[in-house]
This record gives sequence, structure tokens and C-alpha cells, in this order.
Amino acid sequence: MILFRVLFLVFVTVALAATTVEPVVAQNILDSRLDTPIGTPENPLDVGIGIRIDQITSVDQKAENYGAVVVLRVEWADPALAFDRQELGRDFRVFNPPALADHAAEIGTVVPAFVIHNQQSNKWIHEAAASLRYDGRVLYVEKSSLTLQAPHFDFRKYPFDTQEFHFEVVSIFPSQYVSYHPMNEFSGLGDLLGEEEWILDNARLETSQVTGLSGQDSDQVALIFEGHRHLTYYVIRVFLPMLVLISVGWALFFLDEYRKRIEIAGGNLLVFVAFNWAISADLPKLGYLTFLDFVLQCMFLMTGALIVFNVALRRLKVSGRESGARKLDNYAIKWIYPLGYAAIVGYAVFAYLLVP
Repeated sequence: MILFRVLFLVFVTVALAATTVEPVVAQNILDSRLDTPIGTPENPLDVGIGIRIDQITSVDQKAENYGAVVVLRVEWADPALAFDRQELGRDFRVFNPPALADHAAEIGTVVPAFVIHNQQSNKWIHEAAASLRYDGRVLYVEKSSLTLQAPHFDFRKYPFDTQEFHFEVVSIFPSQYVSYHPMNEFSGLGDLLGEEEWILDNARLETSQVTGLSGQDSDQVALIFEGHRHLTYYVIRVFLPMLVLISVGWALFFLDEYRKRIEIAGGNLLVFVAFNWAISADLPKLGYLTFLDFVLQCMFLMTGALIVFNVALRRLKVSGRESGARKLDNYAIKWIYPLGYAAIVGYAVFAYLLVP
């Protein structure tokens, strides 16, 4: 058995190195022969699926998709593909994938075709090869790059959100003819994904049944993994400047000249507007507020209220009620401003981060 596996891997390696795919081939090259049903409801063809992502080329939050370089491994056994190893002189035959589809069609069977369910772009195949053992066991391996939909993105907790990424392989044939099982040993995430913004982990394979191209239930194997952000970036670039702006707003109360307070608070208001635009540029036009949106909007309102409050204090001073203005000012310094921001942050953490 060990010798068999070694030979098997040698043939597949040679095939991957020697196979040249035409540049115009961009889709699943095993689906060219679909005219003959395979398997039976009593004995469906059992197919193993392995999915390994070697690279993440991009994560587009606004389009809600991501690009990846993926190694897809498909294994099955079809007695109709068996051959006489004595006559051939070896235990394996190595095929270009289109040649395997043609060979299967000649003998009255087909390969178990599949689609990538959440594929959004052409799938450009870098390398592909198929190895056929004398007893009909087949191994198909391809390395390709493509863009995949990520409809499970939810930004309510942004930037403390954890997002879910999917790679979904669905059989073209109904489940009663072809069934899938996951090959966990050949699946997961590579060690050098090339993605700096996200920390990606918790990769797992999940099987399910979905409505396939035939309109009937088809087997699906999905590689699902999670990603969360490097928070150091947001602490330094977002939360630290916000803390500085809040501190500047609080320090305004120690100025005796109300006109100067209004000018500085007006400058802070413009900074919050710029913050809002910069952050919204990274996200789609959502129908809900994120954690960061809520905090920013409340800070914007508090800064606007600060301007109005100082205008009112100046009016009191001009009208000869300076003592009343100073009492209100002192009350705002000690209670209204700090407790207001504490209440905003506390509510945001509870409503957006703690409540599911």
C-alpha cells in the first residue's frame, strides 16, 4: 500500500509538471461530456472532494467578494474506467483532463462534473492533471485562481467583526447519482496566504445538499473559514485620533473665552466629517449602522451640541447672567460631557458587540 501511494503521488506530480493548459480554458474542464448518466439511485458514485486555499489575492468589502488561488482535489472509483495493466505495462495512466473526459465518453461513462457555486469570475486554471489507476480509481487535481462571492459578510460589529468566507463545490448531477464526501486531510488554508489586513483561521469542510443545475438536490462540499481584522491598525489610525478629539472637546471647557471654544469645536466638527467619509469608503452602502458608525455619529452630534452649548453660554454672558453661565459650564465639565461619552460607548458595546 505504501509503494502504491508513492507511485500514485509520483505520477500525479509528473502530470502536474508536464501538463500545459491552453490559455483560453478558463472554466471547469471536466464538464465537457455530460450525455451519459453515471451511478444509480441504488449505488451512487462516491466522490471525495478536497479544497485547499494557497493564497488570498484580495478581499473586496464593498463588492463583498474575495480572490483566491485554490488547489482542488477530486477522487472517485469507476470500474468502467479499469484497464489491463499487463497489457499496458504499468499500473497508471496519466491524462490531460479533457482527454480523460473523451476517454470516459468512448467507453460509455463520464467524469463527475462540478461547479463552483459562489464563483463570480472566470476560473483561470494554472495546472491540471488526472491519474487513472488500473482498477478504475481516478485522482483529478487542479490549481486555479478565481473571484468568489462572500454573501455572508456582516459589518454590524465593524471593526471588531468576524467574517465568514466560503468556497462551495456543487455536483452537477443529482445526489441520487453522485454523492460527495469531504477529504479533510487535503483541505484547509496555506501557510502563506499573502493577506495582511485579515487574520484567517478556523478552516473546516462542511457537506450539505443544495438545488443544483438539474433543479434537483445535489451534494455540496464547502470550505468555510473565518477572518478577523488586525485591531492594531484601527487603534492607531481611528480610535486614538478619536480619543484625542474627545479630549480636545473636553479641554475647551477650561477656556474662558466662549468665542474661541466655538471656533475650535467647529474645526473638530469638520474632522469628524472627514473621518466619516474615510471610513465609509471601505464599506458598501449598508442599510444599517456599524459599531464604528454609531460611535462616530454620536461624536458628531456631541460636537455639534458642544457648539450650540457654548453659543448659549456666550448669550448668557452678554445678557449679564455670567454667574448662571459659569454654573452650567462647571456642571458640563464635571458631569454632562464625560458621562455622555461613557454612556455612548457603553451602549455601543452592549448593543453591537455583546448582543448577538
